[in-house]
Amino acid sequence: MSDVTPRLLFVHAHPDDESSKGSPTAAAHARRGDRVVLVCCTDGSAGDVLNPSHPPVDPADMPALRERELAAAVEIIGFDAVHELGFVDSGLPEDPADVPAGCFADLSVEETAASLADVLRAERPHVVVTYPPDGGYPHPDHIRVYTVTMRALELAAEDGDEPGWTVPRTVFGTGFPRARTQAIHEALVARGIESPFAGWLEERGERDADTEPDIVVDVREFFDVRDDALRAHASQVDPDGRWFNIPREVEVECFPWETYVILDGEPAPEDATDLFAGIDLAD
Repeated sequence: MSDVTPRLLFVHAHPDDESSKGSPTAAAHARRGDRVVLVCCTDGSAGDVLNPSHPPVDPADMPALRERELAAAVEIIGFDAVHELGFVDSGLPEDPADVPAGCFADLSVEETAASLADVLRAERPHVVVTYPPDGGYPHPDHIRVYTVTMRALELAAEDGDEPGWTVPRTVFGTGFPRARTQAIHEALVARGIESPFAGWLEERGERDADTEPDIVVDVREFFDVRDDALRAHASQVDPDGRWFNIPREVEVECFPWETYVILDGEPAPEDATDLFAGIDLAD
């Protein structure tokens, strides 16, 4: 058995994405002693205050506030290191083509990917977690994260300031699989509890068919970590919001997993339950 510490790296778009997407998986790997690293691509400067109980924030102060919130969430989740690339948040324009000049989604992929490639060479992760090709939802920064990650993987294999590193496996998290949403919704309705997913399911309809996952990770012990990390983003997350009103036993009973699809690299064994399954953990 290899004595190399497994190394896992998440690429996220904004402060708070590390908490809402994959944080139970990150926490599970951190608790078992793996090296877990976060890359945050933007400064979150285009974010609005989304928590009605939070005081107003001067837009000029938003990047510093979101950096403090990120630091608090990172400590809760247990990341070993954070690389903030510092690109300007693109915001969410009505037309994705109208992103502001100089922001993350406007800059050349070569420029932004080069920054991420430097991190990949330095950290030498065995698994990289990024977003699906459509970003998971139509935010220009999320879509760009996928493109930048895939180009950075190519660049990282070449020598730079650090020797080249070929990442053995790259995956994307499926986020909120329809199977999870449907199961929790039906369980809440059966218990007479208002479901936050009713409108969501109706709006998304049949277009949201699930992609069959390659790896299914049991994270039932780390949902509380996710919720605490989300609450650390106090400007963005309403601590009394309906998303926190799903009884824990319902979530565990219906869908105690996070699921991942392999984008590139080593295939996983059938019925894999570990992001590193089937990978030769080389230094």
